[in-house]
Amino acid sequence: MTQLNNIGGSIVPMALSDLARVYQIEQRAHLWPWSENTLSGNFGTRYFNHVLQLEQRVVGYYIASQAGVEATLLNIAVEPDVQGAGYGRMLLQHLIDLAKQKQLEEIWLEVRVSNVAAYQLYQQLGFVEVDRRKGYYPAQEGREDAIIMCCYL
Repeated sequence: MTQLNNIGGSIVPMALSDLARVYQIEQRAHLWPWSENTLSGNFGTRYFNHVLQLEQRVVGYYIASQAGVEATLLNIAVEPDVQGAGYGRMLLQHLIDLAKQKQLEEIWLEVRVSNVAAYQLYQQLGFVEVDRRKGYYPAQEGREDAIIMCCYL
């Protein structure tokens, strides 16, 4: 458990009992959210999933997987009502620190071209653009490119 004394919160491993709350956040935070089955299917020995709790209430989470010396950030979200307070940065920094503890060498992720705030946050925390996947994400009109980013640890 990582204590966040400055905000009175903590980042703890995600439990199956957190899934209902994670699903609520997922529905509110993403235009094309993951299903409950997809969320629950991302547990097991190769996953390391965590939630950010404020006063015992889950307000954010990330889902990551490990293959060899690489991690992949599969999903990250913060409750829309508390976005902009730095919680996404805290979650991402936690992932980076945990990957370093596990002696991983890289963290990979994909981000929508239109998600400028997330892209900038990833850059600030050491991620670099590696490539793009054309038409990877569904969009309001057609499809949208994904930017592939990597943080070399």
